[in-house]
Amino acid sequence: MRLIKSLFLVFLVLYFIAGLSLLITGSVAHRHAAQYAEITGNSIMSGAGFIIALGVFIIILSVLGFLGAFNNRLGLLQLFIGSLALIILLQFIAAIVGFTLRNKADATLKNKLYSSLTAYTPENYEVVTEWDRLQRQWSCCGVDSSEDWIQRARLSKVPDSCCLKIDCQPVTENGTVHFNQGCYESARNLFFRYSKALGGVSLFFFFVEIAGMVLAIMLLRDLKNNYGSV
Repeated sequence: MRLIKSLFLVFLVLYFIAGLSLLITGSVAHRHAAQYAEITGNSIMSGAGFIIALGVFIIILSVLGFLGAFNNRLGLLQLFIGSLALIILLQFIAAIVGFTLRNKADATLKNKLYSSLTAYTPENYEVVTEWDRLQRQWSCCGVDSSEDWIQRARLSKVPDSCCLKIDCQPVTENGTVHFNQGCYESARNLFFRYSKALGGVSLFFFFVEIAGMVLAIMLLRDLKNNYGSV
């Protein structure tokens, strides 16, 4: 029983560290996504929010399991096993839903970018700020190209944040003034990067949590055989 208990406690420590890492990573991703929420929508923020919630739940679950194992409390261990089974189920459902709705989320992201183009006016300070920040930081312009600002947003000129040079003068080599790449590709790459990371993390934790559940069940069985109810 000591070997199983020791392995389970080691698992809980690592599980706690993993939960803390998820909480930090999710918080950073959420703060980054919040900078563009007005023009990209809530797709990226929702994924970051799920990572934060998962991290918090894992931290609480780790503490619960540690208290149950360290103090030989059968009730806490049973609660740990039930909660872990629930989180495994939720992760499995989230992975299926995320994979199924991936293309729909991609289309929603593009439509949100298009609709925010027309809101690029002095009255909509947040939209203007986010578009300018997006175009400068990601070296992109418009949704698909700089022409979006003229054809879709009906602006008289392309925003200065699209310019390759601060003074918006043509680059001497080829006469290009604005960034060639549209921001949709940059936003899409960011969205899918977070999606892949979330999918990979969920898959990794799925197998790790199965191993943790097996250890918890074995420890619970041994405690019942040795101590009965505590």
